[in-house]
Amino acid sequence: MADHEVIRRIRLNSSHRPTGRTRHVVGGELAPTPAELRIARYEGDPGCCLLYCDETGAEITDTYHDSVAAAIDQAEWEFGTKAEEWETVES
Repeated sequence: MADHEVIRRIRLNSSHRPTGRTRHVVGGELAPTPAELRIARYEGDPGCCLLYCDETGAEITDTYHDSVAAAIDQAEWEFGTKAEEWETVES
């Protein structure tokens, strides 16, 4: 993925369980539970993407959001994360 900057990330742990409120399908199969979530901004785009990544850091899938706050809310809705748990990534 080119032209993006990761601005927040969170490593999912045993306190972050999938709520079952969403299902992500990749290649016709149910996507695995991510190990890490990242919020990225793309050059020239006012919104951001919530990236669902595996243990190696490879992107599994993503969702688009109008704001960082909306992406954080999505992660809380899906995995029970809290806003204060997110790490700010310095560029």
